[in-house]
Amino acid sequence: MKIKELEYMGDAYLEIRGKDLNECFQGAAIGLLNLIYNVKKVELKEEFEVTIEGYDLKNLLYKWLEFLLIKLTAERFAPGKIETNLDETKLSLRSKVMGETYSPKKHGFKREVKAITYHLMEINKDKGNCLIRYLVDL
Repeated sequence: MKIKELEYMGDAYLEIRGKDLNECFQGAAIGLLNLIYNVKKVELKEEFEVTIEGYDLKNLLYKWLEFLLIKLTAERFAPGKIETNLDETKLSLRSKVMGETYSPKKHGFKREVKAITYHLMEINKDKGNCLIRYLVDL
């Protein structure tokens, strides 16, 4: 999986490349969190499972990223490792999320993410290749 921040005025525009949608959704989550704090500094002390459902792939991606942003900002939970299992036919994503309570002192703070957006969101896939791009409002 490859996560890259593309140039975009005033906001963060991320590109994730992977071997399949599952890997790309996992990378999209890590890319978002790395905008906010250093994911590598998170200890895997707690874990939970979550299922997200959408009405199409873009909606599923939006809801997934929004869930993680809310989990961090409202509940102060910092994911450090994420395992995903995407069911494309049911448009659902089951995920195991591992991490700990967020601490700016321990994990750092890079920048504030206000919201996930649909603007410029792309999900492209073909056999053995996946590309996701999405814009984050800073």
